Amino acid sequence: MIEVKGFIVILDISGYTRFVRSHNMKKVPFYGDRLLRMSEAHAEQVVTDLLETLVGKIGSGLRVEKLEGDAILMSAISEEDTKGAKALEISRQLEEIFPSFHARIHKLVFCRTCLCDCCAQMGQLRVKAIAHHGSFLIKTVLGLRELAGQELIRAHRLLKNQVNTDEYLLFTDEFVNLGRVRDELEMTPHTEVDPELGETKVWVHRPKDYSVFEQEDPGSYIKRIRKMRSYFASQKDRSALIESVGVEDLVANNASLRRRGGHGSAPGPPYRRTQFPRPGWWSPPSNRYEWRDAA
Repeated sequence: MIEVKGFIVILDISGYTRFVRSHNMKKVPFYGDRLLRMSEAHAEQVVTDLLETLVGKIGSGLRVEKLEGDAILMSAISEEDTKGAKALEISRQLEEIFPSFHARIHKLVFCRTCLCDCCAQMGQLRVKAIAHHGSFLIKTVLGLRELAGQELIRAHRLLKNQVNTDEYLLFTDEFVNLGRVRDELEMTPHTEVDPELGETKVWVHRPKDYSVFEQEDPGSYIKRIRKMRSYFASQKDRSALIESVGVEDLVANNASLRRRGGHGSAPGPPYRRTQFPRPGWWSPPSNRYEWRDAA
């Protein structure tokens, strides 16, 4: 176990919980359960796609430590003589995630042809980022790299804040004071209070609303159906994302969770291939995934 000083960054997809909740679908006669299963599978596909977009936009400046459901934990060890420049570089990278995130959603506009709740609400997803600088521990647990420490806890608790918007960059005062971040971004000061960690001074940047930008032309109805079926047939999941970022610890962590009946970065029931009966015009391809309890 070693203690280091560095950057802690968390990217979180806002609206994820609402996105995957489709309880009202069970009330739909005949097709309610099928729509619910399809919506859950589509939600996993779309969120994984968006997480891939975020990881790809950040680049190599930060190390992906863990996928936490709808969030990504990243870190970078800071050098004393370059930490100011590094803070500026990270802030610029984080500013670029917003247009990339919404551009990807706009490219998936054909998915709204689907009748499931997930695809209908895709446009409501937003992304937020927490950036902090401080000391944290790097340790190994069962051969897996883990981060720990009070400042890591602080960064996670800042996800539950009093900022009255779903999309923003939130920098701690410790991060902002390292470089010329305030000179490049329009930010407002704010103080968060935690009963255990006390006060944390933060700076909030609200990006422009990229969700209202013009969407890609989805084409004819038949073309949208074909693109939608092809997209959901690609069967994205967190395993492909973990392998794509090339982090050996994450791959090992994912394999360990699968052996214990988990999927992705959090324990839970696995996906199993299923055949949907009599696929209609709205149905997913016959090789879709169905969410079932582990045996």
